Amino acid sequence: GPLCDEPIRNTKFKILHASMANEPIHRAGGQIIPTSRRVVYSSFLTATPRLLEPMFALEIQCPADTVSTLYQVLTRRRGHITHDAPKAGSPMYTVRGFLPVIESFGFETDLRVFTQGHAFCTQAFDHWALVPGDPLDTTIILRPLEPSPVQALAREFMVKTRRRKGLSEEVNVSKFFDDPMLHELAKHDMNVENLM
Repeated sequence: GPLCDEPIRNTKFKILHASMANEPIHRAGGQIIPTSRRVVYSSFLTATPRLLEPMFALEIQCPADTVSTLYQVLTRRRGHITHDAPKAGSPMYTVRGFLPVIESFGFETDLRVFTQGHAFCTQAFDHWALVPGDPLDTTIILRPLEPSPVQALAREFMVKTRRRKGLSEEVNVSKFFDDPMLHELAKHDMNVENLM
């Protein structure tokens, strides 16, 4: 997709009408595919796109007195607990929850440190979740070596991914539209000003 040059999920495009040249020489794939890509990218950018991130499902075994500590450790890393219950016939609790994969690095070490080694964790990929914030919000200022607020995460993820891939930091819809089309969209009150 146009945000991070990564695969797009849960998106469907329908071509309702297309005018093509009568002569086969003018209908080559080298002419149709780039035009189709421009149409798809521009329509995607004008439809408020969002980023997805992978989520781990967690299962943690711990003593009852460390459950409150688990809530703190997971909350600090944007995770959350969905279920906690005592394990029958033992002093242990089984705690289940979710944690963004990007926040999982060092999680097990933190878990062991804050519970004095009494908690044990298993992690497995579970689903994709929306990253909080708008990746196209240009009012967000990203400062180096400072953690971003939660509502700026989508913007931060997009900018850092684009930098890593050697792409420009800003996504600009004007490179997919011709000038007459941009003026036409502005007449119809389309919100393209913040994308230009």
